[in-house]
Amino acid sequence: MRIKNVLIIGPIAPPFGGVSVHILRLTELLKDDFVFDFVDESKNRKNDYFNLRSFNLIKYLRKIKKADVIYINSGKSSLRIFHLLLGNFFSKKIILTLHSFPKRKSKYLKLFTNRIYQLAKKTVIVNPDFKKDLVLSKDKLLVKEAFIPPLIENEPALPEYISEWISNRKMQGDTIMCANASSLQTFNNEDLYGIDLCIEVCKQLKKANKHICYVFVVSSIENNKEQFLQYRKQIEVLNLQDNFLLINEKLSFVRLIQESDIVLRATNTDGDALTVREALFLGKPVIASDVVKRPQGVSLFKNRDSKDLQLKLINLIESNCYESEPVIINSDSREQLKEFYFNLFESNPTKNKKFETFEMVII
Repeated sequence: MRIKNVLIIGPIAPPFGGVSVHILRLTELLKDDFVFDFVDESKNRKNDYFNLRSFNLIKYLRKIKKADVIYINSGKSSLRIFHLLLGNFFSKKIILTLHSFPKRKSKYLKLFTNRIYQLAKKTVIVNPDFKKDLVLSKDKLLVKEAFIPPLIENEPALPEYISEWISNRKMQGDTIMCANASSLQTFNNEDLYGIDLCIEVCKQLKKANKHICYVFVVSSIENNKEQFLQYRKQIEVLNLQDNFLLINEKLSFVRLIQESDIVLRATNTDGDALTVREALFLGKPVIASDVVKRPQGVSLFKNRDSKDLQLKLINLIESNCYESEPVIINSDSREQLKEFYFNLFESNPTKNKKFETFEMVII
């Protein structure tokens, strides 16, 4: 059997965000079964990957024409539509994954978008909430989280200065909380990842004499360095240097989760967050905003409500439940995931009964 060529379109790491990590782990999972090519949509251009922002239409079309399967992971509707139309023009099999699906769309734009999404052989949504805004035939729609478990042994160690900072805070009896952002972004004119919210809560918890500290990692500040420096200045002005470590690093967040007591996800919009899944996988308590339906076991706080987040954190800290021995939560094994994606790429979904009634939701 000839090995198929799969063209993956989406953000390629670095920076390391939920989608780029999904792509990275997926290609590693299936490296022996398919030949992968890439169209990178990230703002950080790399020499090894063709970037859509090069505006080299000829090279882009050659990649589309060469592919047997096109796997679209774009974050913007306009880009999804563009790739779907071009892929359909060349009669390619297209798999579309919606990692996020903002609801700020007019009725007519939603109808248009849904019509274009019909061009995909399969549309995978990572959160069942997305169904509310999609009108797709049942045989085309799958609900499946994008989480692929990490190979812990392959994860690099944390930078020494971070490990030392955490170790020193633990010696002081502090509860370690971690959060991350692939970059600094806004949504609805608010900090998408809730850094401002976390700083405010840290300030209030310190006033309440709670022994806590934050480690907040921003993978890329290339386009928002000034905002990053402003947050650091704010931390300094509030005298939170010993309680809030805001860093710009390309590190293993898996390793940081392992060293932390609580994982936070304070985003004001979301899909099915990799951060949340990895924390649950490693047996760590998670507190997340209530902007979407979260997996079972996640503690929710009201979106953009610092007082509610503060209350939920205090309750968790005082319960000491995070001090119990971590227990890995069951998730799809790598072999199960390999089978799922192999069948998704290899089979003809219109004829393969394996997918006709398939709907997997892990909530």
